[in-house]
Amino acid sequence: MRHSLRARSFLSSVAALALVGGLAACGGSGNKPAPRAAPKASENQLNALARDKIQDGGKLTWPLSGLPANFNYNQLDGTDKDNADVIQALMPRTYYTDAAGKPYVNKDFLAADPTVRTEPKQVVTYKINPRAIWSDDTPITWEDFHWQWKASNGTEKAYQISSANGYEQIESVEKGTDDHEVVVTYKTKYADWTSLFSPVYPASTNRDPKVFNEGWKNKPLTTGGPFKLDSVDATAKTVTLVRNEKWWGSPAKLDTIVYRAIEPDAQVDALANGEVDFTDIGPAVAKYQRAKTIATVQIRRAGGPNFRHITINATSPQLRDVKVRQALAMGIDRDKIGKALLGPMDLDPTALQNHIFMANQDGYQDIAGDVGRFNAEKARSMLDEAGWRLNGNVRKKDGKALDINFVIPTGVATSKQESELIQNMLAAIGVAVRINAVPVDDFFDKYITPGQFDFTVFSWLGTPYPISSAKSIYANPRRNADGTLDIQQNYARTGTPEIDALFDQATAEVDQQKAIDLVNQADAAIWDQVHSLT
Repeated sequence: MRHSLRARSFLSSVAALALVGGLAACGGSGNKPAPRAAPKASENQLNALARDKIQDGGKLTWPLSGLPANFNYNQLDGTDKDNADVIQALMPRTYYTDAAGKPYVNKDFLAADPTVRTEPKQVVTYKINPRAIWSDDTPITWEDFHWQWKASNGTEKAYQISSANGYEQIESVEKGTDDHEVVVTYKTKYADWTSLFSPVYPASTNRDPKVFNEGWKNKPLTTGGPFKLDSVDATAKTVTLVRNEKWWGSPAKLDTIVYRAIEPDAQVDALANGEVDFTDIGPAVAKYQRAKTIATVQIRRAGGPNFRHITINATSPQLRDVKVRQALAMGIDRDKIGKALLGPMDLDPTALQNHIFMANQDGYQDIAGDVGRFNAEKARSMLDEAGWRLNGNVRKKDGKALDINFVIPTGVATSKQESELIQNMLAAIGVAVRINAVPVDDFFDKYITPGQFDFTVFSWLGTPYPISSAKSIYANPRRNADGTLDIQQNYARTGTPEIDALFDQATAEVDQQKAIDLVNQADAAIWDQVHSLT
């Protein structure tokens, strides 16, 4: 699963373990395998098959953690994994990527490979398949690209976008020789241009901010993929798709996809009962142990560009002082958390010391510095210096206790385990942690997006574009005209002009090593700000 923007997930990890139903069980002698690091893409257990080897027809039941809060993937509430899983079947995209993260053209949607000119400005020209149409019979044209850029480039604040990454670099999107030719001109070079317009939404979604923000909340509207919407059942918590008879490309193999919302901790039992056809168990030890007892499933292992993290809300009154955030970071032993979660899954993890690159990716360096090193004594000393002194077992300042509101979703045992480990670690340095488990359907839109938390934990699902896709997570939030904070995907609500400038330079740099060096400089500043702990 790859996206042009980073998508959120409640549960995932560098060791993504998928359970696939209806297949032969894994063999094994029962001996415990040696711990292993995250595999490379060439080692992923994909079981790839040629198209002609896959049977026609049938139904796939696909588990979601919850119904999407918004089916517009470009809207702030829509950029999560559940929605991405649905939208990839419904909307056209310019590029796909292979298992190693290499982009390749969607030849159903585009009539030819795009052409690229870099001087005097970068210009990319797309040719849309002239047979491509939306579900309302409207042709897909250059105007759909134009209005997606207008809605997503961040200049019109009425659009509640998840990210302006890439779109803000575009100077114009114009008609070419006909309605099916799109000419995209960039202000500066943009190395990851293949990440954009994937997916493409219709102009009817993007012309009106109200439709962009609210029109797709309850169900998908005008679509244009190999499947079309059949129904959304809010009571049964299902989204049902069927083959799109207007689809102009190679017809879908399946007749039907049923997406069913099931709490993550219940998905393995649902698989065992035949209620779903697969599930991703991520770093959940109990699920892994349960899965090994199910005779009708196969466990497949892959290393994904995904990571768990503790995001720290820098606008919380107690956490505005960066020295306090740094002290709390040093009071958390992330190696111990990793070993507690992944050790029983035959993995030997160490803490990730980079926000941009995974440990098995080119560009990875240990950037975290002192902030990323567990040092309880230093943490205590820094809290003392910041005026938070021990009063019994709890630190207080001006009569107020330093206590952390740690918000997690219900039904995710991994989040519960992580928060409890952190609760115990911070108690050792005199900091109280209140764990607040909220309904999974409300987790992002009622708590994380509006900033109603001090700490939280979830996953970022990576993309083939680690540099450009990360920008919106760490970009310095700006104030909208009405005074509200434009966070894009920066739920920590902290940043600096230096970080923004380094990301801008990195995304415009076509020399990959220079881009890596620039973004790792940005990451050093991200660690200093204690945006999040990977």
